[in-house]
Order: sequence, then structure tokens, then C-alpha cells
Amino acid sequence: MTKRIVIKKGYIFCTEVENKYKVFFQYVADDWAQLNSYVIRVFKHHYPMDYEPNMDEIVADDIDFYTHVYGLHNAAREGKLYKVGKHPDVGDTENIWFRCFSEGNINHMTKSYRWYVWKINVDHTIHIGELTSEYKHFDIGLIFPFRNVYDRIRTGKWQIKLVD
Repeated sequence: MTKRIVIKKGYIFCTEVENKYKVFFQYVADDWAQLNSYVIRVFKHHYPMDYEPNMDEIVADDIDFYTHVYGLHNAAREGKLYKVGKHPDVGDTENIWFRCFSEGNINHMTKSYRWYVWKINVDHTIHIGELTSEYKHFDIGLIFPFRNVYDRIRTGKWQIKLVD
């Protein structure tokens, strides 16, 4: 029988990258504006494989990126991540911004003029047109499977085609 995996806000998880280092992330919110998906914050610091997690130290780290994610339960069952603890500090969830574009087929596109931005759990988006430097630092608002999040942690960039 498979053990039930419980995921609650504030839980901190670890993923081990190619048996070289550990990276931690925290489940901080649900975004009902994006299919009620989990929102996680991934911390920047890469810890050695023998590091014993200290929750206060982990949540004090800088944030590498925020993302919407699905498949955490499956990734945990497959051993790709594991829970290391919980911390009540989930950051400023009222000011997490995302960006996305609304185009059809993007196979031949290099630029979009249909960008929009939003805060989590807000029922409207702000259409900004062309992506300017004011919004480029907002994280991509797609809902990614954990394997894509792992690739982003490992390589530093999304392994999908994105346009400016």
C-alpha cells in the first residue's frame, strides 16, 4: 500500500540535484486564479549533500524564483523530492507577481505583444502589451510539472520555448 503524502502550506521540501547538491523550496500558496495550483518559492542557495536542514536558515535565503507547480505528490512518491520540515514564514504572498502571454501557435514567434501580468489570487489580469523591463523580472505564470521545475533548478532556465 502506498503511503499517503500530505502537502500543507509552509512545508519545505528538498530536491537533490544530480547527487551534487541540495536545493530547498517551500509551498507558500494556492493560486485560484491559475487553476488553484500550488505556488512554491525556490531558494537560491545550493547546499552540500551532507547538509542537515535548518528551517530558519532556509527561509532566510534569497528567492531564486516562484512558480506554479503540479505533480508534487507523484514526485515525492518517485523519490525526486522529500519533505524536510515546516516553517510558518511563507513570505509576502500578497505581492507575488507572474507574467504570461496569450498567443496561439508560437512555433515561429520571437516576440509577443500580448503580455499580461497578475498577482496570485486576484481575479483580473493587467494587459501590458509588449514585455518591458518593468515586468521582465516577474516569473513565468504557467503551471509546470515538477520535472520542469527540477530542470529549471538544475540549469537556471526553463527548458521550454518562451518568447520576449
